[in-house]
This record gives sequence, structure tokens and C-alpha cells, in this order.
Amino acid sequence: MSVRRWIGICLALMLLCMVANQAANAATFASFSASRHNRFLGDDTLNPDFWLDHSLLTGVAVQRAVLISPQHYVTATHTGMINPTFVAADGTRHTYTGESSTVLQTTLQNDFLHSDGTTLLAGTVHSSDLLLVKLDAPIPEIDGIMPMPVLGGGYFDMLGRSMIVQGQNSQFGSDTIDFTQTVELNTGAITESVIYRWDHPLGGGGMDELTLVGGDSGEGSFIEFDGQYVFTGTNMGIATDSETGQKFSFNNFVSPYVSLVAAEVAADGHSITVVAVPEPSMVLALVTTLSCGWARRRTKRSRSRAPATRTEPSSAKPRANMVLGDRS
Repeated sequence: MSVRRWIGICLALMLLCMVANQAANAATFASFSASRHNRFLGDDTLNPDFWLDHSLLTGVAVQRAVLISPQHYVTATHTGMINPTFVAADGTRHTYTGESSTVLQTTLQNDFLHSDGTTLLAGTVHSSDLLLVKLDAPIPEIDGIMPMPVLGGGYFDMLGRSMIVQGQNSQFGSDTIDFTQTVELNTGAITESVIYRWDHPLGGGGMDELTLVGGDSGEGSFIEFDGQYVFTGTNMGIATDSETGQKFSFNNFVSPYVSLVAAEVAADGHSITVVAVPEPSMVLALVTTLSCGWARRRTKRSRSRAPATRTEPSSAKPRANMVLGDRS
């Protein structure tokens, strides 16, 4: 894929949760099933037919927060701090108060061509779209809310791997990671991201496949490994290829920030559990990469003087050369 064509793929909308009472959007799933994909029933009790294990999701808030220590959760920077509600395995809800937050910092591994034409040098530090929030007190163990383990691993470890994705209204689906990239947001953030294509109805993806829409930002994503769900990042944005019409979803990728998170959490007297997930089958990774075609040139962190990819928040006005995705 040429540089010019890649610039034509515009990250449309940061998936900012602007409307608290936004209706569920089942059209984001390849084959939506309320009994399968909704974590909760209409009365807010746990859905007994949900496809995931409720007991492994107590650290995943009803919306926009993933607990990683007894006193810290992660969300997207552009959605901001909230007072999150978590649900124990017995269905009991607990709401806690956010006290302070820290924007995680991205250290560039290669030179990065900024959208304004300047070059951000390797080794420079920039604010990301991952926000670490400290609660005003640790969550008591008796509440039954367990922190999620955090993924530790490299970029190529993610290729071809299935990722569980939480959408708004506590709906959960999944998709296959196609490639990874350092992404520039027009909030000024420079953030690391994993990216997955909407394959339905192109002949793939399966019944749980979903594509992100406005309102999904800040929700968590996970890898299922060794009998647990491992936190990989938070929903961030969507893009449309202006030539092919294919849609892509972008999630913040937490692994490059694990050491920063661990240090911040340790300063408050806590620790995180880091899980190093082994690399998936090289054959599977190769097939996935080839299926994306042009993605082969995008599977590393920002290359030397690579063009920046900018994300358009939902509150911003699009530039003339942008192709906006669906708004909801």
C-alpha cells in the first residue's frame, strides 16, 4: 500500500462516550445475539447464557474501566476519569470513587513523522491515550472484585491472535488482530495501538465479530490465555479505507506501558500481575498478515519517518481530505 493511500485511511471519530443513554447497537456484530453477547439482563442481573465466564470479569467495570490493582484502573485518556461500577461473581454491584489520574507516556522507538510535517525523534516522550486512574481507597477483598492480569509481550506476539472486546452497554464480542502501529490522535496523543479489520460480510470473522462505533471508547479488550482473561488495552478509534471501504477498529495497546504502570502502582503500595503470552503460530501470523496485504508494511512500531495516522475525535470537525466512518 502506498503512503498516499495509507493517509487516505482516516481514523474517524475517537469513540467518545458522549451520550449516556445511547441505545445498544446490535449492528456492530456480525451476528448479534442478546442471550450470547449481553453481559447483563434487562434487570441488570448477570446473564446466565453469556458466552464468557462472569467470575473472570469482576475487574471489568460496567463501563469504561478495567481494574489492574486493588486501587487502580485503566481507561482511555480521551474519555476521562469516572467513578466505576464493578460486579462481583454473585451479581452484587459496587461503585468506587476515582481520586486522581495519570496519562501514560509513549517513548518512541523510531523517528515518527508528525502530521504537521515535523519529525518526532526516537527516544522522545509523548502523552498516550491510556489513562491510569487511582481510586480514593483500595477495594476491600470482601467485595469480590478481582484485578485483571495485564498483558506483557511484543507487537508481533499479537498478530493473528483473537481478542475479546467490550463494547458499550456491556456487550462483548471478539476479532482477530491484523496489525499494530503507533498512532497519532488529534488530541495531541501519540499512542501504541492494535488494529483489526471488520471482515463481515467479506467471508470471515465469525458470529462474535464486532466493529467499534461511537460510544465504545475506554472499554476494555482482553486475550484469553491459560484459564484467564488478560487485559490488552482499551477501545480508541475507527477508520475507513477510502479506496476499498474496509473498516478498521483501533485499540490502545497496554504492553509497551507495563513498566510505567507497574511503577505508578508500586508507588501507591500495590502491584500488578503481568502475563507474558507466548507468540501465536508463525503460520497463523503469516496468513493473517498476508490476508491484510498492505498490513505487512505496518506491523512494527512507527518506522523511521513514517507518516503519522491521525484520529479524529467525535467532537472535532473533519478536514476536507478525511473520510469519516459511521457515527452513532
